[in-house]
Amino acid sequence: MPEQSILEEIERAAGRKGVREAPMARFVSFGCGGPAAFMIGAEEAGRLSAILLVIEAHSLPWFVIGKGTNLLVADEGYHGIVIILSGKLRECRAEGARLVCGAGASLPKAARFAAETGLSGLEPLAYIPGTLGGAVAMNAGAHGSAIGDLVERVEVCGPGERRELTRRELDFGYRTASLPPGMVLTGATLGLRPGDRQKIGQAMASFRRLRDETQPTARRTFGSVFRNPPGGSAGYLLERSGCKGLRRGGAEVSVDHANFIVNKGNAATADVIDLMNVCRRRVAGRYGIFLQPEVKFLGGIGLEALR
Repeated sequence: MPEQSILEEIERAAGRKGVREAPMARFVSFGCGGPAAFMIGAEEAGRLSAILLVIEAHSLPWFVIGKGTNLLVADEGYHGIVIILSGKLRECRAEGARLVCGAGASLPKAARFAAETGLSGLEPLAYIPGTLGGAVAMNAGAHGSAIGDLVERVEVCGPGERRELTRRELDFGYRTASLPPGMVLTGATLGLRPGDRQKIGQAMASFRRLRDETQPTARRTFGSVFRNPPGGSAGYLLERSGCKGLRRGGAEVSVDHANFIVNKGNAATADVIDLMNVCRRRVAGRYGIFLQPEVKFLGGIGLEALR
């Protein structure tokens, strides 16, 4: 835990109180993991920049989380500063055919806002859980669409610094975007197109039904476990390797979709890591393909190295 005086300095920069020994299991969708040493909210980009300035001055480890839908935290916790985007950084507004959102805005809520405003383009991505910032940072996609295709520009900030980047500067790839090191995405402008509200709503409902039919949406998960390998499907490889229904402790590979792990109620992060390693070994043994995780790790955890 950082010294009390440093935590108070961070609180002054944020203009609000933080939480010591924050229970991270409450902030990640899978519902497991140990506490973070300190958690603080940032309500606007200026505050976030000031917080990062203090953190940099004291060389503290830090991490920004959204809704925790693509994150696993070590059972031992995280000995650093966790920052949550809130306030203005969760707002959305329309500017003509453009949707301008804070990075902390829920992606499903942003999609519903766009639909209510009569803006089309987000329908295939409407039910990807998590924040808009997280979606942009990993170029989230579904049903043949990726959010990077819609991004026109983003706002980022770092210690005492704020700037704007164009889509070209982000160099979007499969589940990647090139954000400058040490900078945090605080907002994005998406180029959408005018559409009929009813048709947009119908399209969103169709994508929702498809998601519910093929994924364990009613269970606690952290989204897709592994990235799709080039030209292939991680879910297909995992299913063909007999991974569906495999279980370690309270973690189980979903019987609905093999690229999801569900929390049966008492899963530990160690259970998930163990299960992921088993699945990777099975696929590697059968197909010679080493699946790479899509989920992010926090707190000194990771998968075994496969050769």
